[in-house]
Amino acid sequence: MSNITSLELPSAPAAQEPPRRRAIRRRSRGWALVFSVALALSVALPVLLGAAVLFYDGPLLSFGSGGIWIGRAPDEVAGLLPLTAFSSSQRQAGTVAVALLAMPAIFVLFHLRQLFRLYAAGSVFTRANARRLKAVALGLALYAFAPFLANRLVMYAGVTSDPAWFHFDEIMALLLGALLFVIADVMELGGEIELDRDGFV
Repeated sequence: MSNITSLELPSAPAAQEPPRRRAIRRRSRGWALVFSVALALSVALPVLLGAAVLFYDGPLLSFGSGGIWIGRAPDEVAGLLPLTAFSSSQRQAGTVAVALLAMPAIFVLFHLRQLFRLYAAGSVFTRANARRLKAVALGLALYAFAPFLANRLVMYAGVTSDPAWFHFDEIMALLLGALLFVIADVMELGGEIELDRDGFV
């Protein structure tokens, strides 16, 4: 007769998430929502404006120094021309220019939303985070060059364009993009260090 009794080992307590990581996840959910709304608007508004440049002939849109003016009636004295003053091909070029100017912002907002979704899921120092941050950096670089491309396009289409198309914020976007690229490399290195630490026994 056996007097051996089997005993159940107590289960290890579930590891609690550190308060700081929990706070990061909570705030990141909010920011992911903000970037989702901003992304939707950054797509919808250029689509509406591009369609208006193609088809709208009323008084609420005009073209002048700086591009399309919304809510300003055509006024030759102020240098604002009605869209009907331009040919169909010129208006098509204007629509493409609107898309060129909008695409970098859409690209940046998309990757920022994805980055904060990763944070909200608890992923902080990973290669996926670094890739998203590098994509944001690329988007800022594209933002810096988009006005030049749009300006050349409308110029070749024969539309008088803004002579002062290059602004200080394009330089700042390029510098910030370069800075973010370096930060992404640092984050990636931090993730590798964290993995090495977790694997050390």
